[in-house]
Amino acid sequence: MNDRTKRFWAWWDRFGILAILLAVGLVFLALNPRIVSVSNLTTVLSRSATTGIAAAGMTFAICAGGFDLSVGSILSLVTCVVAMNIPNIGMWPSILLALLVGVLCGVVNGLIITKLHIQTFVATLATQLAFKGAALVYSNGKRVLMSKNKEIKIFSTSSIFGIPVQVILVVAVFVIAYLVYRCTRFGVKTRAIGSNEAAARASGINVDRTLIAVFVVTGLTAACAGVLQSSRLATGSAIIGDGFELDAITSVILGGTALSGGKGNIWGSFIGALLLSLIRSGLNILGVDEAFQKLAIAVVLLFALSISGIKIITQEAAK
Repeated sequence: MNDRTKRFWAWWDRFGILAILLAVGLVFLALNPRIVSVSNLTTVLSRSATTGIAAAGMTFAICAGGFDLSVGSILSLVTCVVAMNIPNIGMWPSILLALLVGVLCGVVNGLIITKLHIQTFVATLATQLAFKGAALVYSNGKRVLMSKNKEIKIFSTSSIFGIPVQVILVVAVFVIAYLVYRCTRFGVKTRAIGSNEAAARASGINVDRTLIAVFVVTGLTAACAGVLQSSRLATGSAIIGDGFELDAITSVILGGTALSGGKGNIWGSFIGALLLSLIRSGLNILGVDEAFQKLAIAVVLLFALSISGIKIITQEAAK
């Protein structure tokens, strides 16, 4: 592999997702300038907050060599917990309870994976159904409206110095996630496990404890996303998070985190969530049917994966 090719792939690793975001933005600018107006881009940024926060946690799970398919059900359960409890104990205690539920769900996932030695895909697919069932039972299978509790809207309608609170929260989450990933032993251990679990175990890393912590992170971020969703929709529902896990995973993959584990891109996941939100917003403004919106997202995802595949082939050929 010559120096020019190496420089290109190094550039792509750092800025590839930004290039895709810019390209999509330019296409929308040509089709309808309103899509990339300041007001709509602010809306895009705000609406990407829910997916983005969950994607921050999902980055750790995928970097560790796994998946968490239960985050959508955790989000649904959290919205039900907030909606059912806020009339009785108030907003902040309800939010705290919801976050604890998210952490507990993460602990359950981690224990099943590490103690029963079940693959993350299968384990979290099972807990996805279990947590959704818990949400259905807890809410009696009904939507729980929070129209009388205006205070919950503070997260979705308020701003600080003109910046929406949702945007501030998602940026704060990603700053914390980046620092944890890059600057802590937990981040180092997560990458080591994703690269080679057997080698990580042989080097003295407590793999089970680290994996449980990873799924606690995904559960907590899913719960934070659920609180934001509760605020935005003023509703709790057992089906509100259906398909949400796919958006989170797609954001992470678009952002450049390796599906094989061992390499994560925290800020790439943030931009991936922005890209999904921009595509949906732009296609909505253009009046495109939802089915074709999913097709467009699939095309972008396949393009990003194809580039990664070409990189691997190029590197293998150079050896």
